[in-house]
This record gives sequence, structure tokens and C-alpha cells, in this order.
Amino acid sequence: MAAHVSKESPAGVEPAEARQALEKILKSKYFVNAHQKKRFLRLICDFHLKGRAHELNEYLLGYDVFGRDNDFNPSADPIVRVVAHEIRKKLELYYQNEGADDPVRLEIPAGSYQPVFTRHMPGPATDGIEGAASSPAPPEMAAGQKRLTPRTLALGMAALVLLAGVVILAISNWELRQRLGEANSSRDTAVYGAVWEPFLKDPAPPIVVLSNPPTLRFSKASDPEVIIRESIPLGPEAVEVLKNKFVTNPEVMIREANGSGAEGGREIVTVRQSGPPRLVLSTDFSTGMGEAIGLHYLTDLFRSVNRNIQLKRSRTLSADDLKNHNVILLGGVWVNEWSGKLSDNEDFVFSDHSTIVNRRPQPGEEREYIPQFDGRTGSLVVDYALITVKSNLSDANRVMVLAGVYSQGTEAAAECVTDKNHLDQLNQRLRQAAGQGSPPRYFQALLKVGVENGIPTTISILSLHELVSSGS
Repeated sequence: MAAHVSKESPAGVEPAEARQALEKILKSKYFVNAHQKKRFLRLICDFHLKGRAHELNEYLLGYDVFGRDNDFNPSADPIVRVVAHEIRKKLELYYQNEGADDPVRLEIPAGSYQPVFTRHMPGPATDGIEGAASSPAPPEMAAGQKRLTPRTLALGMAALVLLAGVVILAISNWELRQRLGEANSSRDTAVYGAVWEPFLKDPAPPIVVLSNPPTLRFSKASDPEVIIRESIPLGPEAVEVLKNKFVTNPEVMIREANGSGAEGGREIVTVRQSGPPRLVLSTDFSTGMGEAIGLHYLTDLFRSVNRNIQLKRSRTLSADDLKNHNVILLGGVWVNEWSGKLSDNEDFVFSDHSTIVNRRPQPGEEREYIPQFDGRTGSLVVDYALITVKSNLSDANRVMVLAGVYSQGTEAAAECVTDKNHLDQLNQRLRQAAGQGSPPRYFQALLKVGVENGIPTTISILSLHELVSSGS
């Protein structure tokens, strides 16, 4: 049966207009060579115009756009969400430049893959800045003339005056373009509001600190003897659990053993390992998936304003770094040791029970926020996270901590401070907290994060508390 084709999109945009708007976007410099992003946009817009937008999800996009197979797991492979975020950023740039006067605009709301077409009424056009005027043609001189006449001299002087005027105009035009460029740059950073102002106005790049917790990994055949001696062997019960439950884990596989071993010659081995599985404590092996995606969000934000960041692992950050730089920490106290420091004056703190405790509850707030899990599968369904901005050791710069109880919360906190819609809400809360004054310099925002299949899907700001500097 043929799919139902909508007569008109929700904003009164005809399907033909929507398709025309889409084609113009795809031919722009932001998408013309981005083939995966073009397929992504075509697919979701086709579903929308056929009345099937409700069917869009990460699995469908993973299969049809990125060629993933039936083993595609969005919690382990975030390609769909990462590319969707990049598309939203490119659409913002497109409508700030080439598409500024487009009568129909395409948006993909955060947390959704369903496109929205809306009508846009462009403001009155403004004349652009014209380049320097070209020099007038020199006066024609009589053929064979040997000497200057008073008339020729006068015309020559007039030409010199005009040439001087052109030079002055060109210089003034260049200075004006420079000032406009600086003004545009200021506007580019101003759109990020009070949350990012201290980080973006600092000419030095901030230090972004990626979590680097100690973790247990499977031993490898190339590990030296001293590491193998200190490793932890997995007993028969643990091996049986791996065999029966986790054989699809990319760290573990089943290999035929030529008839030796139990269960018809099949034995469980770790990748690149022969013999019984052993665990090794490592301090340079792991970071969280949410922290890694959060790093991508931050890099994308700073790149959009032509700024750089300096990346460090938590184990290589020093007290001097915290004293002399603006710092952004990714990950909570369990994975990033620096996230729990300088916290004496914080209202919200992570507890030893993997919860967030509210030390100074305001009316309507809870004293403790506890992550929630699916009772049948044990999967995380609700996480909580904190966005904390506070002074560094010298009180000259700032530290931003983006941390969830779990890695999904950290990813959501990073998305909240980089995605335009969520950032607008956060800046609005800061303005409300300021009243008639300036927005708080230091604050904490508590987030509630809905999680599905290991992926943060919804983000809401539950509370915002102003913090007092420990040096005040």
C-alpha cells in the first residue's frame, strides 16, 4: 500500500516548498561535499513528507544512512547522534550566511530526528559594503603632443587628487571591514552568553581534562611478566558467566580449540590472548564514552568561534594548571579525581552511594537525587548530572565541571552547554537568577537525564544555585 503523503507540513509549508528548501541546503557549501550528512537529511525529510516521521530512530538511521548491520548498538556506536549534532551546527551556520533570507527553514530539534519546516520572514535587506571605487580612466591626450599644456596639467592634478581620494577610501574601507570583523567575532561569542563568556574572552585556550580512571582490562600476550604476575586470574565461575552472557562483548570471543576444552572443543578467550583470561589494573587504558562524546561537543563549539583547546588526561593535570588557566573537567569524582576538589562551597555534591546530595535544598527541591534503573534489565533509565562553574585556585580564572553520576550524565551535561537550545535555557535561568544585576559568576545547575539504550535522550534543568567563591 502506498505511503500517505502529507498535503501540508505543520507550519503551513507545502511539500514542494519543503523539498525546494532542502535542495538549496544540500547544494550549499556546508553540505555539498558532506555525502553522509546529505543522505541523513534526505532520509529524515522524505519520512517527514510521507507522514512517517514518527518511525525515525537511531536504528533506522544507522542502517539506512551509515550502513550498519543487525548488530548495530547505538550505545556503543554513537555515530547517529554525533552526526545529527554536526548537522544542527551546520544548519545554524547556513542560516547565518547563505540561507539568511530563505523563506522556509529546516530545523532538527535537539533530542529528536524529526525535521521541522517553518516559515521565516527575513528582515529588510541591507546594502553590503562596497569595495574601493576603481580609478577613473586617465584623460585622453592629443596624439603626438610633446609638452604639457595648462589644461593637461590641470587634468593631471585632478587625477592625482582623485587617486589620493581612492587610496584614502580604500584604507578607510579596510579599517571598517576590520572593525566589522571584530564586531562579528564579538557577536559570535556573545551568542553563547554568560556560561561561556569568561572562557571565550580569554585569549589563552582553556585546558579540557578528560577522565582517566584506573580500570581492569584483559591481559594481552605481549604484556611483560611483571604485569602478568600482578594480574588477577578469572576463576571457572567468572569464565562461565562470560561464556554464557557476554560472549558478544567486543572484548571477548569464542574460539574453536580443535576438540580440546569443554563443551565440544569451544573455549572462551580474550582478544589477542591465549590461555585463561586474566585481569590487569591499568591507569592509561580507559575513559568514558560520554566523556569522549562530550569532548567532541566542546571541540566543535570552540572551533565554531575559531578558538582552540588544550587537552589533558586527568592524571597529567597539575595544580599549576588549575591556578593559571581556565579549565573544563569532564567526568565525575569516580573517574576524574579533580572533579571532587575545590568543592567545599558547593551546594550539590556526589555522595559515596553514587547519588547527588543537595546540601542546601530550596523550596520544592529534594535532598538526594538517585539514578533509576529498569527493574527487568538493569539498564540505566534516569541519570543526574551537574554543571558547575567555580573559581580556580587563584580565583583569577574559572573551572567548569561537567559530570554525571554515570557517563551518560556527563555526556548530557556537555550537550547542555554546547547545544543552542539547551544553552539558551541555561543562560535564561542565569538571567532570572540575576534579577536586575549581572548573572552569577559561579553556579551549579542540576540536570535530569532520560536514558534509552545507554544514550541520553532528554535533558531538563531541575535547579540552579548561585555559588559564593571560597575566596569571598
